Amino acid sequence: MDAGWCFLFLLLPSFFFLPSHTQSDSFTSVLVSQNGLDFVKNLLVNKAITSIIPLQIPRIEKCMRIPFLGGIDVVVSNLTIYELDVASSYVKLGETGVVIVASGTTCNLSMNWHYSYSTWLPPIQISDQGIASVQVEGMEIGLSLGLQSVEGGLKLSLSECGCHVKDIFIELEGGASWFYQGMVNAFKDQIGASVESTIAAKKLTEGVSDLDSFLQNLPKEIPVDDQAALNVTFTSDPILRDSSITFEIDGLFTIRESNQVSKSLRKSVSSVICPGNSKMLGISVDEANV
Repeated sequence: MDAGWCFLFLLLPSFFFLPSHTQSDSFTSVLVSQNGLDFVKNLLVNKAITSIIPLQIPRIEKCMRIPFLGGIDVVVSNLTIYELDVASSYVKLGETGVVIVASGTTCNLSMNWHYSYSTWLPPIQISDQGIASVQVEGMEIGLSLGLQSVEGGLKLSLSECGCHVKDIFIELEGGASWFYQGMVNAFKDQIGASVESTIAAKKLTEGVSDLDSFLQNLPKEIPVDDQAALNVTFTSDPILRDSSITFEIDGLFTIRESNQVSKSLRKSVSSVICPGNSKMLGISVDEANV
């Protein structure tokens, strides 16, 4: 199930036990605790891994020209991340937004390598090629997200993101790989930089954009029966504290406009499984006095 629907599912319990409000200044506060945040974070991390794999890294080439002797060309191509494992992750809230960090991450890559050496005097060309396996260890991925209410919906923005690679190990196969091992090791920094930029600049940005589109298209009402629906538009920006986030929702009953929301929610929420009995949600009803 999409992480966005699970986020909505955390809010659903508050929508079915509220009295009708008679004043426009009343609202419902929904507090998502640290357990709830961890639940959503785990879903987001798992979703990110499945969307990244497989991930193609741009081709890398190094050329060296030696006067009167010739030139050396080394090319690394078809760099592909085919496995990614996150050892640990955490979510932290602050005044400026939500921070998610995945640390101790390892990933495995496959690649092709090609070596060629040519001279002018005499005209000789030597070339070799093969495949290689690459392991990246100690990678840390982090992103900072901003949350705000826009026209009754939630807007998610990417404030900052980054990826840092600690160690890279390259093992060549095929050809006279033992002879070129040291030369290909010189690609470590470039491979690490390519992995960092591809994950951070491309995949994280795309993922946040997709999630933002989903949140902004969440239904503005939840059907109660054939005639009535509950207004679930957000009335203010989320309130972020050290270990919880609070959303203020309109909570007024209105006349139903469509039954499409009901069908969509039934289909999505039916597959939700919440682990254990962890308290993930708190509900507070602020009803104006008449």
